[in-house]
Amino acid sequence: MAGYLGNIPSAVPLTSADIADGIITSAKIVDGTIVNADINASSAIALSKLSTTGTADATTFLRGDGAYTAVSSDFVRLSTSTITANTASVTFDGFFSSTYDTYIIYGNNILFDAGGNLLVRYRVSGSDVTANNYFSIGAIDTSDNSSSREVGHPTTAPQLNGNTPSNGSDYGMNFCITIFDPNNNQGTRYKHTKFELIYTTSTGYVQSSFGGFVNTNSTSALSGFKIYTNSGNFDAGTMVLYGVKK
Repeated sequence: MAGYLGNIPSAVPLTSADIADGIITSAKIVDGTIVNADINASSAIALSKLSTTGTADATTFLRGDGAYTAVSSDFVRLSTSTITANTASVTFDGFFSSTYDTYIIYGNNILFDAGGNLLVRYRVSGSDVTANNYFSIGAIDTSDNSSSREVGHPTTAPQLNGNTPSNGSDYGMNFCITIFDPNNNQGTRYKHTKFELIYTTSTGYVQSSFGGFVNTNSTSALSGFKIYTNSGNFDAGTMVLYGVKK
């Protein structure tokens, strides 16, 4: 047993200099003592590390079978385009890969400066697909209790809205565009896309549109997607591209 000659040394707190680097293991840390405040905001912990079993908490979601599953990277934001005045078009290119099977583009509060229509095009190898082979179908409902059905066959660029949108600063168009398997992960086929949007027309009616389209010019993998207006420019809003795993 160790002893002392003379006076017992005074107790002093340990400092970082007293502890050699790399000697403290998880066995020396009491379970349940690490709290949120101990983790730096820049730690960038991988989502695969956020797993729990048995009970639900902030990192889990309830599956349809009643079990809980951990946070995952199955739905990931890939790119955001913040629109400024006089933006002629928004293009997402180079984001399609084998990682995701489906892609979704959200448009939030898109403003037009001249009441143009919303048009879209596929892109292959970094270039717009302009071939007259887009076939589209859609339905339109307006707040004056009118509705209609539109079919385009064929066209060089599908138009997603039914009537001219308002260019007033208090109005914005919101939409969701889903692109299925643009990278040929599930086989070489024609590419299908569906859409839904809501906006106020230039005559003051609220209008919603939904539908889909396909281009039968080629089964090649897509490199990107272009959104533009046939008259004037976009003035404000955001467009965000997400990837969704199978």
